[in-house]
Amino acid sequence: MDHAISHDAEAATLLAALLGIISDELAELGDFTGQLQTTLSPALLRLANDPTCHRNVQMLDLLAQRLSVLGLFFVSLAQTIPEGLQIDMRPALNAVTLSELAWRLQGKQGSQFQHPAGELEAF
Repeated sequence: MDHAISHDAEAATLLAALLGIISDELAELGDFTGQLQTTLSPALLRLANDPTCHRNVQMLDLLAQRLSVLGLFFVSLAQTIPEGLQIDMRPALNAVTLSELAWRLQGKQGSQFQHPAGELEAF
């Protein structure tokens, strides 16, 4: 039996839904990167004229583009998944050290998430 496939109802997550969540996360990160570019654009224009920084300024734009395309890739991939295919994502969640991200990857929404002691939300 494939270890990624689970028949345990509590651990099972629809793979297509998970890919959709990942796509949403990537799209949001792409949007954040675009906003960062807009906010920093005056400074970035000055840096772009510095040959040592020019490549790094271009990389910020490339980052936004790649995140956007990866989001679309996961949406498209989710549409090819057979209906009802489930996966046990608990082992993969162990690698996610950002609590809110782990929460969202599990499909949990809203302000239900309470920051555990020791975590600081700076903004």
